[in-house]
Amino acid sequence: MPGGLRVTDTGAGVTLLPGCCNGLEERSDWLHVLDGDGWASFGHDPSPLAERRGDTVRLTVNVERDDSPVIELPAEELRRLLAGAERDLADFLDLAAAWAVRQLPRHGGRVTAALARALLLPVPGSAVTPDELSGRSGLRADG
Repeated sequence: MPGGLRVTDTGAGVTLLPGCCNGLEERSDWLHVLDGDGWASFGHDPSPLAERRGDTVRLTVNVERDDSPVIELPAEELRRLLAGAERDLADFLDLAAAWAVRQLPRHGGRVTAALARALLLPVPGSAVTPDELSGRSGLRADG
């Protein structure tokens, strides 16, 4: 799902946008910054990069530019923002599922399952995990 996650520092007016080939399905890469090897890139054109430095995460808007703006935030704040994004996506899926059942009664379940797979989220009302939906073991969309 093209677009990925973006981070905006409203005080400084700086926004880190995902690159052209980064989508919502790669959002678990943000967890590599917090709990894995401490860095992740998010596509190119622009070429955003996130790096963990102790308790701080440094987000470089475009590593291909020497004068690129950066956003620095506490690692726990990034974790909170990611958890909020997951809740928003789950809420969207719940609303879409209710719409699909009303508008496409014969196909609502399949439409909901397809959206859940695309978003790497469990099907609402089911115990199916994102890993089972994606067929990729080890990938987690939750924090």
